[in-house]
Amino acid sequence: PKPAGQPAAGGTPAVASKAQAKPQAERSVDDLPPGFILVLTQALPDGLGDLVFGESTIQELQQIGPIVWLRCYNSGDNFAAGERLVAELSAELPYAAACSGQTDLASVVGAAKLQKLWSGARERFLAPWIFGLSAHEETLLKLARESGKTFWAMTEYGRGMGNIHTYTGGLGFMIPTGWTVRGEPGGVFRSIRNAPRTGTDWRKLFAERVGCADRPDRVRLWWFYSRKDDEKKHDFRVLEQGTASAGGRQPKARVVAKVIPVGADGNIITDPEEKTNGEKLADQLFQAASDPNFKANTDVSCAEVASGCAGALSQFIWGILYDRSYLGARKSPDMVDVVVAPNVLTAWREADGGEYTCAEVAQLDLLRGSMRKEAALPSGRRLIVCSARVPRTEMRTFLEQCEQRVFTTGDQSLAEAMFMDKLPCIRPDAKVQQWKLALLAKQMGTVEQVTDLGALLRRICEDPSTQEAVRRASKSHSDQVERSLVQQLGGPPNMWSPTHQVLAKAGLMG
Repeated sequence: PKPAGQPAAGGTPAVASKAQAKPQAERSVDDLPPGFILVLTQALPDGLGDLVFGESTIQELQQIGPIVWLRCYNSGDNFAAGERLVAELSAELPYAAACSGQTDLASVVGAAKLQKLWSGARERFLAPWIFGLSAHEETLLKLARESGKTFWAMTEYGRGMGNIHTYTGGLGFMIPTGWTVRGEPGGVFRSIRNAPRTGTDWRKLFAERVGCADRPDRVRLWWFYSRKDDEKKHDFRVLEQGTASAGGRQPKARVVAKVIPVGADGNIITDPEEKTNGEKLADQLFQAASDPNFKANTDVSCAEVASGCAGALSQFIWGILYDRSYLGARKSPDMVDVVVAPNVLTAWREADGGEYTCAEVAQLDLLRGSMRKEAALPSGRRLIVCSARVPRTEMRTFLEQCEQRVFTTGDQSLAEAMFMDKLPCIRPDAKVQQWKLALLAKQMGTVEQVTDLGALLRRICEDPSTQEAVRRASKSHSDQVERSLVQQLGGPPNMWSPTHQVLAKAGLMG
């Protein structure tokens, strides 16, 4: 993507859009450049990380040829937000289209055009995809069977794809992904290292937002990227209402207390064994496998006041205030700590115009059962939580200006932090095993030895020997998983229940 422009005072960086001669939906397949690569992305309703994965795939493959991008949303819940996120990159491609859970890909693109896109592509990549979760895959498998054209499939970091060789009829081959320590199968995107620096002064921008425009050098930026569905975990108590923006003026920050559960010794309470939301949802899938009458509950987040254990934001704030290792060499007492958290305080942000909102943490409410103790911040310290988005095109420049300690969740945010030499210091609420592996690789000094996923994709497109090696490894892994499942379930795949079929394809069994 092109670098974003410099921001206006107090605003977000401007993003230039590329004009098109003809709307993509009207373009003929015959007009597509020769040698195009087809990328299909499945977007699940639990966030936008799948689209960022697809975006990284495209950025890596654009180095060797033109890209056609088809996006399949499992539901309409995040369709609008997702399309806004990828609008600029999508507009730059020779052809792109998207369908939601209510529409079939063939009806959006056109059956004949879709067939030509599949058959005419140099290579076909599913990036990412989880089989068994949507009807879209039936369309793709039909295309593969009718054309005889094979495809390459990736899923989220560290997840398997079951016995893919069997359920795709030998037409699909898995590319392993995820963090590794000693050369195991896997790979991660390093795309952020190729992103251009934009020149945006993010410390200055946030200094203006929090009322320190005269001293941007006093601002320490902290990156806190949490899941959207985790927002209700983070408890605040309003001490002083802010004022909404009006007439071009910036909104005045609310003054809040951060509610933090503590023990009898006054120290923060955490639960390192607490199940993540993903693990809670997976447990329900297994319950459904054994009980067809089981009704799943997708709202599994729990506020820290109710659970009695501090959420990630409380842990992050506690570390900034009380753990001197967070501050590194920048320990000056007159610094202003600004925690940039795009998925926190979102309702306040919308009320303040949608661009950003600020909440100054004036005190901590230390909660132990029904007892609350108000505690002032350490002498001279100021900490402000700023709810604001950071454009994808700005992530490299932004992270380079942030402190080393960060909080991330999800595949790409973790990879971006690691390759920008940051330290994701708090257990995330998703993909905990990948986080542990990434930190272990950092500790062992093997981060640079993890397979560069983008480079691997390019070799697959250009090197027959790499293609053959990936095919052999995929077939071997698929057969190994199937043997394990046959032993576990007591019969071959055609005897497995529909639920077991789904769990196997999604990498949740075997």
